[in-house]
Amino acid sequence: MCAFMAIAMVLALFQPVVQPVLEFNRELISNGQYWRLLTGNFLHTNGWHLLFNLAGLVLLHLLFGQYYSARSLLGFTIINASSVGLLLYFFSPDIAYYVGLSGYLHGLFVIGCLSEIDNGIKTSYLLLGAIAAKIYYEQTTGPSAQMSELINANVAVDAHLYGAIAALPMFLVYWLYRRSLAR
Repeated sequence: MCAFMAIAMVLALFQPVVQPVLEFNRELISNGQYWRLLTGNFLHTNGWHLLFNLAGLVLLHLLFGQYYSARSLLGFTIINASSVGLLLYFFSPDIAYYVGLSGYLHGLFVIGCLSEIDNGIKTSYLLLGAIAAKIYYEQTTGPSAQMSELINANVAVDAHLYGAIAALPMFLVYWLYRRSLAR
């Protein structure tokens, strides 16, 4: 997690140089720059955006960090963040540009809740319900105007939905793998 945070901070320091090369840019992805499906997740619009995303990452690590190793977190990060990019590309044609970790963070929250539920912590059903309600609210009413103003960008609520959805089959594969080892 510390390496992940350091990468995001270094990218923020060099934002004017790296953003044109790494941001999710629909037109450039269509022209074959597929790395942007992943790398756009690690950039931010401004310091507030970075701060909110890193705070979310720390909070999720404190809540659910005991359920994943550095290796599994790296795998989840690559697959989930890429999935967010792919789903934005194919199902949100109105989003031309995207940066930020929020979709990935929603996925990390979902997989953390599912891990707790799998380990017998029933209160995580409430957390899972809360994130589902938040995503539903965002999909039906739109993003927070205050947050959009603070981060100086439209909040891509579709990314939140896609990050959460992408976490579900990933957890299923993990769960089936663990069950096969227990036999």
